Amino acid sequence: MRCRVIGVMSFKGGVGKTVSAINLATGLSLKGKKVLVIDGNFLSPTLHFYLGLLRPKTTLKEVIRNNLAPENAIYEHKSGIHLLPCNFYKGIDLNKLKKIVDELKEKYDYIIVDSGPSYTDEIIAILMISDELIFITTADYPTLASTVKAAKFAKYKNVKILGIVVNRKRNKKYELSKKDIEATVKLPVICTILEDHKMMSSVLEFVPVVWKYRRSKSAKAYLELADKVCKSDNSWSLIGSSLR
Repeated sequence: MRCRVIGVMSFKGGVGKTVSAINLATGLSLKGKKVLVIDGNFLSPTLHFYLGLLRPKTTLKEVIRNNLAPENAIYEHKSGIHLLPCNFYKGIDLNKLKKIVDELKEKYDYIIVDSGPSYTDEIIAILMISDELIFITTADYPTLASTVKAAKFAKYKNVKILGIVVNRKRNKKYELSKKDIEATVKLPVICTILEDHKMMSSVLEFVPVVWKYRRSKSAKAYLELADKVCKSDNSWSLIGSSLR
């Protein structure tokens, strides 16, 4: 099986993008896949905090700047996933980043890349190294507006999009329906993550919810997402084609 690099993206902060990247990666790992998570949020990297790695000695920044082997900055979490963290890094060398990811593709089944929340060079980097994208959104128009922009940009760059994950759904009347979301963004909703107090418990414990609280509603949803990703290898069409 070839390695698939999946970028997890949102043009708006606070939607649960990083947590989703971690839990998708862990869900894939629980299915027997070898998975690496890369922090592609170079200007405000936080992924390692969510996994309890508070002060990594070596990160992607040092790998690129000092021409180190990427293995020097890869850490293994007790859940089984591998992590390549980053420190604040402005003006990243995109060619070096792509070369590093290409080397790592030989060692993993999946590489999940957590992107930054705004349109900067980070987004160019994520699009450059990703084979596919998943967009994280919440069920409101302000967030969907940013998702529409991101989707249009990805389409322009001809990057394959698997679909949308609707996060923190509360099933309230004021929230947009799946039909409304798909009609607005012109992309399929492939997973809905319900608001779940077990998610916050897992964040406080520095563990993925799918690993610690596997029977919780959010964990079940992320495991279903991982299952869909596994089954989707070559069966997805390009951006929004099924909804045009």
